Amino acid sequence: MKFDYLSDDSQKSLAPFFSGKMLSIIFNSVWIVALILLIWTPRKALYVYVSEQLIPLNFLVIFGVTLLMNTYVNLRCGRGEIFEGPILVKPEREGLPTLEEERPFFSYGFIEFLSHTLFLLVILLPLLLISAAISEISSGVLIKSLAVIFSASLLCRLFGFLMFLSLRNRPRTGYHLSRLFFYIFIVGTGFFAPYTNPILMIYGFSMGREMSSPFQIEAYWLYILIIGLAILILILANQMMVRQNMLKGKSN
Repeated sequence: MKFDYLSDDSQKSLAPFFSGKMLSIIFNSVWIVALILLIWTPRKALYVYVSEQLIPLNFLVIFGVTLLMNTYVNLRCGRGEIFEGPILVKPEREGLPTLEEERPFFSYGFIEFLSHTLFLLVILLPLLLISAAISEISSGVLIKSLAVIFSASLLCRLFGFLMFLSLRNRPRTGYHLSRLFFYIFIVGTGFFAPYTNPILMIYGFSMGREMSSPFQIEAYWLYILIIGLAILILILANQMMVRQNMLKGKSN
């Protein structure tokens, strides 16, 4: 197994972990979250908020911002936008197959997506832990919140990659469809399926109350079940697309 996605900054890799552009994105994410954490640090002691029946917004803001940034960054990474200049023109790597297309998805691309999505979350983990401590969030709620961010980010990563594979020669369509998916998932589900909306899930955790569920199952586990099923479908779809591309490459 080769781990070329760690440092290979050629356009053969979709989003190398330690390429210059990726490191710039990581650095910007860290300082943005750190700045927001500083701004939203409670100015009063926690017992004052309790006596006033108020809840510090630190946890909601920090975890909400992290969710939005990580899901969007992973969507872009999956679609191969990290190296590209103008987004709505044909990609510079057109005609150059990427490593993610040339190697079996389960043993290369999927491992890359899992590890990179986790890496992007771990980078921000110290700031997230500080935010949870400030708001006195329990360890159980903290773990659930991290799971929500990770699963949402992985879902976006996989969908972005599917758009890269299926609409590589039509970047404008791929770009708009990937953004439409992002808006429906992050915003739209809040109206027609709130139990699948990660922002509302984080909001419920911050308010200390469970979201309502239309079924006889806790809303969090319903979210995990539905998002997990969506992730599984995207994994299989990407596997089929990569396998198809590999068979075409062998026949040429």
